[in-house]
Amino acid sequence: MRALAIVVCVPMLAACEREPTPQPEPKQPDPVIVKQEAQRVDHLSADATRGDFKANFGEPFIGFENRGSKMAISQSYSGPSYRVVEVSASSNAGVWTFRGKEGAIPDDPAPFVLTIERGPCRNEFSGETTRFNAWLGTDANPRQWRTCAASAR
Repeated sequence: MRALAIVVCVPMLAACEREPTPQPEPKQPDPVIVKQEAQRVDHLSADATRGDFKANFGEPFIGFENRGSKMAISQSYSGPSYRVVEVSASSNAGVWTFRGKEGAIPDDPAPFVLTIERGPCRNEFSGETTRFNAWLGTDANPRQWRTCAASAR
C-alpha cells in the first residue's frame, strides 16, 4: 500500500517542481574600456627609447609611462583605469618635461605637467632607489607632487 501511495504521489510532486531560474546573459565588456585597454597595451608594446619614463605617484594614486609624445596614464579614480593621451615633450640638460592637453586626474580640467629630472631618488613608500626624480602638477604649480621615476623598458 505504501508503494502505491509513493507511485501516486511522485508524479504530483514532480508537477510542483519549480522551473529552473534562467541564468542571466553574461555582461558584455564596456566598449570604451576595451578600446582604452587596447590602446594602452598597443602603446606600451612599443620599444622604449631614451626619454621614455615610468613614474608612479603614491599621492595622488596615478602612474605615467610614455613612448615619445604619447603618455599612458593609469589611475584608480572614477572613470577609465587607463588612458593614452597626447603630450608635448621637451628636454634640456637632464630635465624632461611632458605637458598634457588635459587633466591627469578625473574632474581636474587643468592640463598636467610631468617633469622628470636626472638625480638620485629614494621612494619614500617602497624604499626603491632610481636615477630620476619626477614631479606632477600644472602650469600654476608644476611641482605639486614628487616621486621617483625610472627609464621605461
